Amino acid sequence: MANLDLDHARTAVLCMDVQKGTARRSAMFRERNVGRAAKSVLEAARKAGILVVHVAIDYQPAFFSPRNKFLQKVRIPALSAPGVDVAELLEIVDEVKPLADEPVIRKPRMNPFFGTPLESMLRSRDIDTVVLMGVATEFVVEAAARHAADADFRVIVLEDCCASFSDEAHRAALHIMDHLAMLATSADFLQSV
Repeated sequence: MANLDLDHARTAVLCMDVQKGTARRSAMFRERNVGRAAKSVLEAARKAGILVVHVAIDYQPAFFSPRNKFLQKVRIPALSAPGVDVAELLEIVDEVKPLADEPVIRKPRMNPFFGTPLESMLRSRDIDTVVLMGVATEFVVEAAARHAADADFRVIVLEDCCASFSDEAHRAALHIMDHLAMLATSADFLQSV
């Protein structure tokens, strides 16, 4: 197990896009008990006084561009299908529901830093380390890792707290993020707090 050497006052755990719509589409989320692993991390972070921030997909049609392939190919079809209850799909899953005092950042795009107050919130609290988990590994987690690394945050990705829509995409994203972040597990995090 790796010691993550966490300064509790300067670390934030970002739980991203762990919502009913994404979790349902990811067999990996269910098969690998990602919700349970993420819940254990959130509970340990809260007990240790580490900032927990939830990031959620927001349905904002004003941000839907016909030039954005991801929106046109993935998000709009998933949220616009006949009979879809958009509000229900966007609910954060029970295992990782925010506590009343935890911030929830609603994002219009894949990257949780784009068009949101996330970076300002982290900087105002002097956060220098972000611990990432979420669904999907190759979308929100990788986008967050890339931005956070460029913004000079120390980035830790908890592999077993991430899920994708295919094993191949999950593995490819982790391979790429290995160059940007420290890859660790929920057990490493629990041992380090």
